[in-house]
Order: sequence, then structure tokens, then C-alpha cells
Amino acid sequence: MLNPLKKSLSDPYDNERLIRIVDYIRHNPYDRDAYIELAVKLTEMKRFDQAIKSFNKANALKEDYITLYNIGCLYYKKSDYKNAILVLEKSKLINSRFHMNFLLTGLCYGRLNNFKAAESNFINVLMTNPDNSTALTSLAVLYHNQGRVEDSLKLINRLSGLKSGSDAVKKIKSEILFNSGKTAESATEMKQIKNSSEKFRDFNDYVKTIPVAILKDKYGSVEEKIQKLEDTPSKTRDNLISLSLCHLFSGNTDSAIDYLIEARSCAAV
Repeated sequence: MLNPLKKSLSDPYDNERLIRIVDYIRHNPYDRDAYIELAVKLTEMKRFDQAIKSFNKANALKEDYITLYNIGCLYYKKSDYKNAILVLEKSKLINSRFHMNFLLTGLCYGRLNNFKAAESNFINVLMTNPDNSTALTSLAVLYHNQGRVEDSLKLINRLSGLKSGSDAVKKIKSEILFNSGKTAESATEMKQIKNSSEKFRDFNDYVKTIPVAILKDKYGSVEEKIQKLEDTPSKTRDNLISLSLCHLFSGNTDSAIDYLIEARSCAAV
């Protein structure tokens, strides 16, 4: 007999597939895979409570750590961190080497402001997988939120040396550097993002195609505005933002970043 679920896998995200799965389960109530597929579909539809029930039915037929982890993920999406932790701890008992359990548990404890437990879970991941970028990033953010800036930066620097170091990591590093008063280094990180990010490069190329002459108005050309703003003795936040925008439209994105960072510093004072 052909399993109708196989056909449903290629269906678009609509109620037809859901109806097929439910109908199949009605006639095959002990098919664990069917409950899993139903739970996945319900998750796609953001019907998390029903998805949890379906995963639990699958678990009642045969418990495994992946299903428990999926339930933990759904509780996390619902911001029900305590129940997520309970389920994830059960999953750990079945498979203590599945690091995703520890990552998610750490995130849950972080949300509950239990920083010691969060740190313990992230470190557990790094003990077996020292280059795990998610654990490094999570622990760096945790340390930063606790005011442990130097410890946070050490982890971010480790991340920067990994191939997996993404633009998102660079943004976090830039933020941590800025908040620790290292604005020049923060600007450097932002410039690296600008040079590595394809989206930013596309925008950068677009800005350079704008003829500077068309930006001239009664207040003068872009170059004249930059000169006037830079000659102003005291630099206010609005003055610095204006300088950043003028440099941006003149194609000098590095200077635009420098002035934007300086404007942020003024706002933070």
C-alpha cells in the first residue's frame, strides 16, 4: 500500500496537505512518522500548541531525543522557557552528546536571567566543540550583558578567526567595542562588514553612481556642505549625522561610518 504522506510532501503549504495527514493518522493511529510530519506541518503554520501535542503523541509511541528537542524548540518559540528546559533536560538524559540541547538550554536560562546555568550549558558545548560559533557568540553576548567586556571580546576575537565568522558576528563585535568605549575599533569592524557584505557592496556601488552634482541645492554642493560642517568648531550629534550623510552621498562610506559612530558616542554621553 502506498503511503499518501509521501505525496503530501511535495504539496504547497496549504490545508490540503494537513487534511491528508490527519486523515492518514485516523486510519493509522500507530504510525509515529505521521505524527512527526503533522507536527512539522503545524509548526510551519505557527500552530505551536497543536504541534507540541502531535510531537508528544509521537513520543508516546517511542521516545527519542530529537523529538524532545523539537518540543523544547516550540516551547522556546512560545517564550515558555521553564517548560522548554524541562523537556530539554529529558532529551539530554537520552543523548548527552547532542550539543543543540545544551545551546537551547543555555538560551532558555539566559532568558530567565540565570546566567550561571546559561554559562554552564554554553561551556559544555565548547568543551567538545571549541569552535562552535553559536556557543561562542551566545557566551560572548552573555558576558557582555553581565559587564564582563574583556571576556566577551576574547570570545568575539576567537570567532573572528574562524571561517564561520559572519557579518552578524562582526556586528556583535562592533557593538561590544562601542559599548566598551573603543569607538575607533568599532568603526573598523563596521568597515570590514561594509567590505565583505555583498548587500552593502551593492548599495555602496549604487551610491557611487549618483552624480554628486544633482545633490547641489541652495545650501551648496555636497563638498561645500562637508567643508562647512567640518569647519564648525563644536560638533553636535545632528552635525555629525549630517556629515555622515554627506560623506555617504559623496561615495566616501568609510568617513560616513566614522562620523556615524562619533554621533552615536555623542548620544551615549
